[in-house]
Amino acid sequence: MSNSNYPKAWSRFNSKKRESPSDIPVELISNFDKLARWAARFRLAKSLKALDLGDHYAGTNTPRLYSAITRIFLTYSAFETYCKIFSLNQSQVSQLQDEQIQDTIIDSIRKLDPQNTFSSFLEEHLTSNTQKQMMRDFINGQDVDISFLAKSSRHIFAHGELSAHSPNLSVKCVEEVSQIISNFLLNCMDKDFDKRLEEWVTTAV
Repeated sequence: MSNSNYPKAWSRFNSKKRESPSDIPVELISNFDKLARWAARFRLAKSLKALDLGDHYAGTNTPRLYSAITRIFLTYSAFETYCKIFSLNQSQVSQLQDEQIQDTIIDSIRKLDPQNTFSSFLEEHLTSNTQKQMMRDFINGQDVDISFLAKSSRHIFAHGELSAHSPNLSVKCVEEVSQIISNFLLNCMDKDFDKRLEEWVTTAV
């Protein structure tokens, strides 16, 4: 089986599991099925290029927008699963997202969407008052975790409000925001899992 687009440490983890299982914490061996599902979802999110919706959508922007939304959906699902596997609290989740790189990503999102069209749409359809306030804070210039933007997008998409017919959304903007958010979160997980594997092996030696 090809290891293409799996987390970069995944093949080493599998090798360790087969050859030196004592190098890996027992709780991870017992949770291997969950880790395997995370790795598969990670791979799916990273592999997604575009959705093929058939000839009925030829000449429209619908496939592009749904591809962008689906990419965030899959990426956040993988990220949420990863955080649950390692029982990360909010502080640890924030640490997982490199603050310096995150600031750069936030700046990029603001430049892509200077009128806050996408974030205002999300804020309008969020149902949690806490999440609505966080999105308003973001719109007003405060920084938030990238994972919050991904979570909000996933939530609105899953509940049907975010679609190809959502008013005032720029397909190009949503595509580019989706790509940089997804790339950032995938890279966070990739680096963290690689770091964890190194620590497990070092501790076992």
